[in-house]
Amino acid sequence: MKNYLRFFSNFISLNQLVGITSQKVFLPFYHTLSNNRLPHISNLYTLRNENIFKEDIDYLCKHFIPVSIDELFDIVHYNKQVTKPIMHLTFDDGLKEIHSTIAPILEEKGVPATIFINSGFVDNKDLFYRYKVSLIIEEFRNNKKYAAEISRELNTAAKNEQEICTELLRLTIHDLPKIESIAKLLGLNFNEFLLTEQPYLTSGQIDDLIKRGFTFGSHSVNHPFFKDISDDERKRQVCDSFATLNNKFNLQNNYFSFPFSDEGVDTEFFKWMYNEQNCKLSFGISGLKKDFSKYHLHRIPFEGALQPAKDIVKTEYLYYIIKSFFNKNIYNRI
Repeated sequence: MKNYLRFFSNFISLNQLVGITSQKVFLPFYHTLSNNRLPHISNLYTLRNENIFKEDIDYLCKHFIPVSIDELFDIVHYNKQVTKPIMHLTFDDGLKEIHSTIAPILEEKGVPATIFINSGFVDNKDLFYRYKVSLIIEEFRNNKKYAAEISRELNTAAKNEQEICTELLRLTIHDLPKIESIAKLLGLNFNEFLLTEQPYLTSGQIDDLIKRGFTFGSHSVNHPFFKDISDDERKRQVCDSFATLNNKFNLQNNYFSFPFSDEGVDTEFFKWMYNEQNCKLSFGISGLKKDFSKYHLHRIPFEGALQPAKDIVKTEYLYYIIKSFFNKNIYNRI
């Protein structure tokens, strides 16, 4: 459907779409950007390069006023009327390119942003299990002689490259022992990768970014899909990650971005997070969409394809209009 909507978006202006939907808060998000192939990410989704990212920001700033996350909270909390469309830019996973490449671009263009970090990965102490899978796929595609052994480890009948890669991408955080076993089979050393590549922000880089005006929030401890873990484990992921941000970086305001998505998370968990953990705002990734609480906001992914920002933004607004006819523009949460 979005491909059809992208075509129709050429015949209507963004101002008209904002007026029709009355959605004046737009929340684009990324993970990182790179002009080069990143083996720990490139097998998962398509990254945008530096030039495309700059074009994105220029387009967004032309149509939306950039605000900080604290300004966004005030707008939400006090029900402030927004006369002109606004945006707040966020990044998940706390990857090193934020410090080396992204922050200088945003500073040059005067755009504030929030970085959501996994407390267990700061200082490159560990690697997100999906990034481990991407490294396995990278190595496997370069050396297919272990196809049969990998299939046995996966307990699957998959034999060709595509089938095996598909099975690898289905692995969850509960499959970490299997992931480690396959990596050992391929001669992959994740600790060596962390040491040599240092894909995540260090504490020193985070401190520097905070001094430069960037804000930080939690993205959990080690990036599980919340629908796949118990309620107690969900709470531990939130508590421990907030504690790290508060104690290590002296951050007073708690903001949370759900890893993967907020699918399967009920209203009671949100209420616990807001009331007992003093979480000011939380974020999902369902695009332009309303939720049960004004403090839970949905963002729009700008990765996975290389369409220009204009197409992504206008298509998202058109999609919101289509969803509204079926009451699908509201997240019906249990």
